[in-house]
Amino acid sequence: MRLSTIQLDGRPTACVTVAEGLARIDQVLPGAPDDVMTLLEGDRLGELARAIAAGVDTSALVDPGAAVLTPWTRPRKILGIGLNYRAHAGDLGEEAPRTSPASFLKADHTIVGPGEPIVVPGDLGTVTSEAELGLVVGRPCYRVSVDEAMAYVAGVVAVLDQTAEEVLLENPRYLTRVKNYPTFFAFGPELITLDEVLAEGPLEDLRVATIHNGAVHREDVVGGMTFSPAELLSFHSHVMPFFPGDILSTGTPGAVAIQAGDTVRCELGDGLSFLENPVRTVG
Repeated sequence: MRLSTIQLDGRPTACVTVAEGLARIDQVLPGAPDDVMTLLEGDRLGELARAIAAGVDTSALVDPGAAVLTPWTRPRKILGIGLNYRAHAGDLGEEAPRTSPASFLKADHTIVGPGEPIVVPGDLGTVTSEAELGLVVGRPCYRVSVDEAMAYVAGVVAVLDQTAEEVLLENPRYLTRVKNYPTFFAFGPELITLDEVLAEGPLEDLRVATIHNGAVHREDVVGGMTFSPAELLSFHSHVMPFFPGDILSTGTPGAVAIQAGDTVRCELGDGLSFLENPVRTVG
């Protein structure tokens, strides 16, 4: 399934892609919430899948040209991973962490949706954008094993994670600061459930690409990670609990410097999903 949020009658409305088109979730599944976050919190993805399989009334369909919004805006946490692709760590002249992943937290004020501008403060120096695979947690998850971890994942989202790189080079302890400017975390346009992702092939073979102004800047497959998605979720679940709607952004195959007038894009797979945002400067 592919879940998204659109602007409908002046308000955000959760939708699901079905064979007939785009449909309101609360009409496909009567009594369901009309927002993706609450649907995840209620653990109702299975019910929704069964309702779709039973057939969707065309009255539930909506205009496919409606504005697409951020899928949800208030996850309890966004956890990012640094230097997780072996080749990318080499680009930066650093070694990928070997014994445990390097991580950081981002707040929800950093979130923007598909097509919204990434805003670069003019006094920050070099800012980079990084395409990443985001894991979306579907069930409360705490102290789970690697073998269990992916059972707690509802699906994936495309992510663009921004970094004030010039500031970070001053001191690596500035990591929270350089990751938390407004608009420094774009995700969407849809949550793709894990079963649909795996129908395309093993997760290890999934392509993740950073696209800058229409050209591929850097790409790799999930198998190029030092720590797999399951290992990342398991490891951090022994540090902190995860909740439905939390996003674990798994690292980038390559960061690209951005400036006003640019367009940056995250591509997942070969046509599975993409997220694109323009760049502008303020101040």
